[in-house]
Amino acid sequence: MRFLFKGGFWRALALILVLGFFGLTALLYFQDRETFKRGVRALMAAISARSEDPEVRYVEREKEIEVFRDRIVEREKVVKVYPDLPSTHGDPVHYDPKKLYSGIQIRTEVQAEEGRQASLERQTDEAYELQFQVKVTLPDPELSLSDFAKLNPHLLSGLPGLQVMVPEAEVSGFFYQLYENKVNRVQSKLYQLDRILTRHNFFDCETMLELTHPETGRKALLIQADMDVVSDGSDGDRMPEMPDKIVNSSYYQPFTSYGWAKRGETVNPLIAPRRKWLKEAEEEYKIVGLPAARNRYLEARIARMKREIADLEARSFLIAEADPFIVVPLYFFRYVGQVAHAPMVGDYAVVIHEDRFLPAIVGDAGPTFKAGEASLRMAKELDPRSNPYRRPVSDLSVSYLVFPGTKKKPHGPPDYQEWRSRCQELLDDMGGLAEGYALHSWDNILPEPEPVEEAPPAEETTGQEAAAAEESTPTVVTP
Repeated sequence: MRFLFKGGFWRALALILVLGFFGLTALLYFQDRETFKRGVRALMAAISARSEDPEVRYVEREKEIEVFRDRIVEREKVVKVYPDLPSTHGDPVHYDPKKLYSGIQIRTEVQAEEGRQASLERQTDEAYELQFQVKVTLPDPELSLSDFAKLNPHLLSGLPGLQVMVPEAEVSGFFYQLYENKVNRVQSKLYQLDRILTRHNFFDCETMLELTHPETGRKALLIQADMDVVSDGSDGDRMPEMPDKIVNSSYYQPFTSYGWAKRGETVNPLIAPRRKWLKEAEEEYKIVGLPAARNRYLEARIARMKREIADLEARSFLIAEADPFIVVPLYFFRYVGQVAHAPMVGDYAVVIHEDRFLPAIVGDAGPTFKAGEASLRMAKELDPRSNPYRRPVSDLSVSYLVFPGTKKKPHGPPDYQEWRSRCQELLDDMGGLAEGYALHSWDNILPEPEPVEEAPPAEETTGQEAAAAEESTPTVVTP
């Protein structure tokens, strides 16, 4: 008995219920065996009939009495009554509203109409077809000061300059493009319902406003969204060792859009597994008689591994676990030089959530149909429970204030104090922080690398070039 109760309350409760059921069953059996048996038979018959045909209705029960060997035996006969047969085709429309796992409300509708003979309709495509229509409601991006106050009252009280900037702001075309990309994404995945955007991820952005301070002319792009987590990036100089689950993962992305010429001699730990995968692919490619599709896959994989190894040998990147940065949709970069508020990789940004103001940079490019992403370091600052599969903020209460055209040239290893000072200057251009608010100061959680001779500046790329390079590089390696 001690073993049975060792599992805690629920095991004890289950044991009590089981013992109680058998006790009650035994009591009924010994009190009136015939009644007990009839009840069990009726119950089993009902369960059996229901499982065989859900249309059966039990509307009448009859008792049969017969004499068997001088004993009167009483039996219960269940009369099954079915619905009347139809005299013509029935209801032509059937509805069945349900919700998918993704939170999407789905209503199936079967329309049946009378036609010709089956032998003829079998040859007609339109007689048996599936029409798929998805209905989405596109959100209104216009927000007033009172709307922002509801989302996060500290945004306006902490940055009083916004009270003169928001009323004159224009909704960014990036917002409308984002939702157009979302609709296109849904359209492209209609044949793969398990990959269609969830309701949460479709409505992940409240607005994007192009702000300009009337006195200083300081420009900022304000994105109001939730926060998802990215865990990409690697840098052999600052993190020469990484967990085995990352080193040996073919899904971990070792690059971020923000990178710089490698300055140390320590080998990036993610090179070794790629050399192994390259060798395996080259050995398999030598096999004669492989299917053409497999050969094409191996050719692409070999080229991909060579390119990634070369990048990891020559460059360093941000590390999401250690560096505070944000991610913006890739298509933003295409409009650098064309749209005044278009940000670039390396531009400074401030993340605002509740009463927290956190300095950062634009460190990576994300999917064109998604908004509201930040590094794991940033996410853990808002919620220590955050991980790559647990977002820190689910509602649309995170403000991303991005300052276009402010990146430092050339790119280099993160300097959190410099980031903070520069973000403070940019906020001052908008009126500064109100009394009682302060910009967060990040600590370096990685060991300081040994000083080395500084490498010559790497050639800068334009926003369009960065976007093209990012699009040409898949984000997942499949072994």
